[in-house]
Amino acid sequence: MEKFPLISVIIPVYNGEKRLPKCLKSIRKQSYPQEKIEIVIVDDDSQDHTVNIAKEQFGGKIVRNGTHDPERGKSIGIEHAMGEYLFFIDDDNILTHRAWLENLVRAVVDENCVGGQVSKFAYCQKASLSDKYMALYGCCDPAVYYLHRRDHMMKTEKRWNLGGVVLNDNDKYFKIQFDSKTLPTIGSQGFLIKKEYVYLIKWQPFFYHIDSNLELIKQGYNNYIIMKDTVVHNHSSNYKDLIGKIKRNSTQLGRGDQYRTYSYNLTMPKMIKLGLTMTTFIIPIIDSIRGFVKFPSLAWFLHPVICFHVALIYAVNVLKNSRIVGKIK
Repeated sequence: MEKFPLISVIIPVYNGEKRLPKCLKSIRKQSYPQEKIEIVIVDDDSQDHTVNIAKEQFGGKIVRNGTHDPERGKSIGIEHAMGEYLFFIDDDNILTHRAWLENLVRAVVDENCVGGQVSKFAYCQKASLSDKYMALYGCCDPAVYYLHRRDHMMKTEKRWNLGGVVLNDNDKYFKIQFDSKTLPTIGSQGFLIKKEYVYLIKWQPFFYHIDSNLELIKQGYNNYIIMKDTVVHNHSSNYKDLIGKIKRNSTQLGRGDQYRTYSYNLTMPKMIKLGLTMTTFIIPIIDSIRGFVKFPSLAWFLHPVICFHVALIYAVNVLKNSRIVGKIK
């Protein structure tokens, strides 16, 4: 990299005074030149001290959302971003070391890729049991796990096997050429993308990270970097919080707008197989034991319970929402 490009860090946030400072502190501690980092806080009318903290303590540029829709917030952030590259991160994420951002930018620039992210969630001993579960399995939704569409590797995995073709595998990163049929759910929790690529797709009035990358890949822009690194994701403080967020995210599948193009290609036989896998406990228990043998943690054994609970959530959504039914072939 001959010069450091300007990076716009886009963070949609609502009442984030407890989470946001740790995220922003990890960004301001980066070895990447701080004058080349623009922080864009898209505030959704927070009722706490989020705005003051972001602006006064970390020099963030504040723009208003007001729709209570994070995907709208990302779109607003893009509109106000001045950087050559955009970096999407949530307020509950923390970069794990000083060279985190510089390493990612260097790899994306050197390999001339569309964008990139890290391969794993950090496993933290002090984290909640539900966050440990997410770090172990590489996702918080077991349906995504069994559909082979998660975008982060498991704690115990060393090789990339989450879709696409590995073009380069070195000690720092994987360079992956993705395809539209097996594209994992990439694009969040610390995702870098060159802004010129965003302008090639529909990014207004909503920016859906999965659908946006799918659209780019269909246009032939399909090379991405997956760093052999971790990001902290303080996703949920307990089981109830975890299930609530999965339930909220599952409703997005039924949103009837033109920007939702990503599909899991669920046929009825696949759907029945998925349901039986998640509700009969046998396979989830086996997967829990296999994981525990490789890396002892009680969080592995949340899996059978979460599988059953999430299967019920999706079953109810399918029955209620005709749009979801329409997406099942």
